[in-house]
Amino acid sequence: MLKIITDSSAEFGKEEAEQLGIRIVPLTVVFGGDAYLEGEEIQKDEFYTRLVGGEFPRTSQPSTDQFTQAFAETEGEETLAILISSALSGTVNTAQLAKRDGGFSKVYIYDSLCTTAMLRLLVETAYRNREKSAEEVIAILNELRPRIRLHACLDTLEFLYKGGRIKKSIAIVGGLLGIKPLIEIGVNGCVAMAGKAHGQKKALKALAETYRKDSIDPAYPVYFLQTDTDVPVREVMKATERETERIFRICCAVGTHIGPNAAGLVYVVK
Repeated sequence: MLKIITDSSAEFGKEEAEQLGIRIVPLTVVFGGDAYLEGEEIQKDEFYTRLVGGEFPRTSQPSTDQFTQAFAETEGEETLAILISSALSGTVNTAQLAKRDGGFSKVYIYDSLCTTAMLRLLVETAYRNREKSAEEVIAILNELRPRIRLHACLDTLEFLYKGGRIKKSIAIVGGLLGIKPLIEIGVNGCVAMAGKAHGQKKALKALAETYRKDSIDPAYPVYFLQTDTDVPVREVMKATERETERIFRICCAVGTHIGPNAAGLVYVVK
């Protein structure tokens, strides 16, 4: 049976992953001079408390040693590592180095070109098809990935600027005008600006309208995203009439760049 590995940005809790037999390789969060393995040495609650408190973190991909250990644990069975977008992190490259240097011929590295609950959808799909071969599962994921959508509303441009994603002048002007950026992750795995709104109320409304305009595939769940607080995302859930759906607190690696008081949703189109 196919073994599945992913990274900590896929929004699987430790207990859930262990129950499913999915191996999680953690990304690293750095506050000042202290580095923490996400989900092991730092949890999301602590991360967002420190972020809101004014500390700005950095993130880094897992080491080759971490992947070497994970690959060795599959004991020579076919293994599929479904990882955060190579456009957002060096995780895929590190995994490929570990595969090459360790001679893990039965390990397949899959660049998801996404992250957070998008990545979770891919991992869930692979898990449901784990009795198939790695190549068959990859073909399934290749069909699904272009149909997954992630749309989000940010409260501030500050963290995009600190993360080097936008210029300081844009962040300053946006803050003065009360602009709330709308973002998405495109099929190339990059974060892109999808629009902007003046004030959070209008931004959340625009987020809900984007969802309502799409043709949703009911075979897949709709997931909602929050950072430190669920107040904004609850508004989006109400507007989309999806108030019973599951909410995920966005992983530290992504939260670093989008900041607090954000909301988002992930779904699959027909």
